[in-house]
Amino acid sequence: MQLGKLKLENNLILAPLLNISTGPYRKFCRHFGAIGLVSVPMLYSKRFAGKPESVEHELFKIEKEKPISVQLIGPDTESVKMSVEFLNSYDFNILDFNAGCPSRRAINSKEGGYLLKDIDLLKVILNTIIKYSNKPVSLKLRTGFYKSNGYLEIGKIAEDLGLEFITLHGRTVTKRFQSTTIELETIKKLKESVSIPVVGNGDIFDPESAKKMLDYTGADAIMIGRGSMGNPQIFSAIEKYLKTGKKETYKVQKDSLKNMIEIYENCIDTFLSGIDYPHDDFKFVELKKNSLWLSKFMKNATVFRNNISRIKTLYEFKRELDNFLSN
Repeated sequence: MQLGKLKLENNLILAPLLNISTGPYRKFCRHFGAIGLVSVPMLYSKRFAGKPESVEHELFKIEKEKPISVQLIGPDTESVKMSVEFLNSYDFNILDFNAGCPSRRAINSKEGGYLLKDIDLLKVILNTIIKYSNKPVSLKLRTGFYKSNGYLEIGKIAEDLGLEFITLHGRTVTKRFQSTTIELETIKKLKESVSIPVVGNGDIFDPESAKKMLDYTGADAIMIGRGSMGNPQIFSAIEKYLKTGKKETYKVQKDSLKNMIEIYENCIDTFLSGIDYPHDDFKFVELKKNSLWLSKFMKNATVFRNNISRIKTLYEFKRELDNFLSN
C-alpha cells in the first residue's frame, strides 16, 4: 500500500515507543509479524543539541531496516534544526515530528502534547523541519490538550505544508492512556477533512479493535504500540483477520517463553554485532523488560516476574529464567 510516497507491505505500523521500540525489538516484531513500517524510539531534540552522541545507539544500522521512520520531539526551532541536520546523514524513510506525547517530562519541557496549546509555534517548527530535512516529513498528534479541539486545524496546516501523512492518537493529552477514552470519531473527522493519508492510533490490542478502527474511521493505516508489548504476533494476527476473518489465539506457555527469549536474544546479538557498545548491559535491559511483558499473562509466573524485576545483571537474569523453566 501507499502511505504518501512510501510504499509499504501493508498498513500496519509499529509505534515509536520511548525506550521500547529499539533495534532488537523492531527485529523481534518483524520476525513474528507482518509490519509495513517500524519506528525508532522518540528522540529528544535537546539531546542532539547538548550531547548528540547519546542518541547514536538508537540509530545503529537503521539503513538495514527500511522502511523505517525516525521520530523527533522538541520545543523550539533551534534545537529541532540542529537535530534535523544531524539526522540528515542517516538513511531512513520518514522523519516524524511528535506533537502528542503526554509524558510529564514532555509537558514540563513544553514539547510533545504541550505544543497543542500553541499551534502557531507548532507550525513554525514544522516549517523548520521541512526546510532543513532531506527526508519526507510526517506528524503525530493527539486530539487536543484538555479537550478535543485544534486537530482539524493542524491537519489542514499539515496538508498545506505538504506532509506525507498524519498520525492521530484519538485522545487528548490530559487523558494520557486512560481506558475507555479513545475517540474514534476524531480520527474519522480528520480523515474526512484532509487529502493526505491519516494513520489511526490508540487502544489497538487485538485484531477486532484494529478492524473496528479501520472500518469506522476510514484511516489509511493503523499504528500499534502498547498492544505489541508481550505480543509481537499481533501484527500477523491482525493481517490474517483483516484478510480472512479468522482470529488467531496466542498464549505464552513455558516452552513458548523459552523460544521467544531465545529469539529475542538472537535479535539482540545480531543488532550488536560489529558495534562498539556495552553488550551485556544492553542485553540485560532488553531481555529483562521483554521477559516481563511476555510472561504477564502466564499462570504461575508471579514469583518469576517478582524476581526478574529485582535482578541487576545478565547472569542473574539467565539464572532466574533457567530456574523458572526447569521447575
